[in-house]
Amino acid sequence: MTDRDRPKPRITRGGVLLTVSAVTACGLMLFGAVQLRNAQAAWSLTYEATSTGGQPRAAEVRYRHSDSGDEREEKTGGTRLPWRKTVVVDAGEEAWLEVRPAGNGTASCRILLDGERQVASGKSPGPGEPAVCRVTTSGTSQQWR
Repeated sequence: MTDRDRPKPRITRGGVLLTVSAVTACGLMLFGAVQLRNAQAAWSLTYEATSTGGQPRAAEVRYRHSDSGDEREEKTGGTRLPWRKTVVVDAGEEAWLEVRPAGNGTASCRILLDGERQVASGKSPGPGEPAVCRVTTSGTSQQWR
């Protein structure tokens, strides 16, 4: 039997469909892997503020948060203490809270990772002066600066 006599392979619709499906599936898996690799980690942080002397009020509370690269600073006017706010902060970004006590009061603040583990704390250095807490978030829960 010569090459001429051999039957030529036939391309069927089923074969084409199977090939296109396999190539599409591989492309989607590759795209998903790239997206997962590029996804930025973020942390759930809880900001807490309390009064340690004077009125149980803050003249102002300022804090920073970020989510998916969108960094924002928020502030409140007169706020009753204790105060608590849960935010999301991207990995590698600074988490920051400042509590300015009302009048000649003093305040304290802290930042909690996942509402439990304290990763930063601060207190007013004197009456009427702000308490400041700040921490740079980490890529893993074990390594915080």
